[in-house]
Amino acid sequence: MATSFAALIFRPAEIPDRALSQGFAVALGGWDVASPRLLVAALPGVPGYSAAYYSSGEPSAGAGEELDHLIELFEDELSPPVAVLDAAAELGRPGATVFALVYSEEILHDDGWRLEASGFLRYFVREGEEGLEAGVETPDRSDLVEIAVDLPESAAEQEEREAIDRAIRPHRGSTFLADELGAPVLGALVAGLFAPERRVEVRLVEPGPASIAAEVARLNRVLRREDGRGAPAPPAPVRGVAPPATYEAFVRAYDWADPADPEDLYRELAIGAIEGTLRFLREGERRGHERDPAWEAAAGRALYPIARLLGSSLGGGAAQRATIALGPDGERLWIVRDGASAAPAGPTFGELLRYLSLGWSRRTDAEEDLIGALMLRARLRSLAG
Repeated sequence: MATSFAALIFRPAEIPDRALSQGFAVALGGWDVASPRLLVAALPGVPGYSAAYYSSGEPSAGAGEELDHLIELFEDELSPPVAVLDAAAELGRPGATVFALVYSEEILHDDGWRLEASGFLRYFVREGEEGLEAGVETPDRSDLVEIAVDLPESAAEQEEREAIDRAIRPHRGSTFLADELGAPVLGALVAGLFAPERRVEVRLVEPGPASIAAEVARLNRVLRREDGRGAPAPPAPVRGVAPPATYEAFVRAYDWADPADPEDLYRELAIGAIEGTLRFLREGERRGHERDPAWEAAAGRALYPIARLLGSSLGGGAAQRATIALGPDGERLWIVRDGASAAPAGPTFGELLRYLSLGWSRRTDAEEDLIGALMLRARLRSLAG
């Protein structure tokens, strides 16, 4: 069976799992990929390096479709290696160097990259429209040449394969990476592909109470607020539904009593189906849902109310009023209208909080990429339903 894969090669000391998770999520922000897979393995024979193998995880994708996706994704301006480097820098790991290889035996495709903050260098061989072609690319130049293989008419099939291999070997991405890393990278990558050590979840923002507390602290810093100011008593159940642990962490960390912003309104939001003005519910407002018989249907789905959504000041008005509720997993958000009709909001709870912090701050290029990915991913989820 022909081998095809796309792999990011990195030093774990420079690229933590969180950078892999966020970087791939940012790169995939505009792609309709529901269940991406990222498997990590140490590279045998290449000391100090590991590889992260990406696949779309789409069971319906044929081999050709999957390879096309890998090629397009890693050639994109915001490719996984670029986004992973940005995420590593955000996590306090600047100056990292990563390598990437998109490889296939099914059709000849051998595309190797070295990427760092200062730029990139790429060597590749592939099957073009006119035959075999090789290229070298940097931020400042791009050279592409056709590879001619001279063979006598009587050459046997084995002789032809050997001649082609000799002609393309100096141009292969895997040859370039072997020179860069001082080891036969292709064999190591194939070995790691079939012996992964762990899976890294591809997420824009991590789930769980600790992550939510960190996102609230980030939002408080951006808004020049104080962690936990005016925090009420732990939230009570609403119509028999206990608050998820992530919401309890939010309540403890959020600034509920900022004197500079007593209304505490987040205006002109547009992330997934959350459009308009948002205000996180106070204790009395949550108790209102406890008394509201219309909330019985939402409670039957184990939804917990956390925010109010109003229409945009640019239009929409009362007709757009709704409640944002948190699902029992403590991660998914739902928009509930009239206490009964519930639809996916798009972003997760953590993604909404990151979007809020990015929306009220001056953003770097990497943060622009991240907020764009947050909005695109949320939109895809809200449309999928």
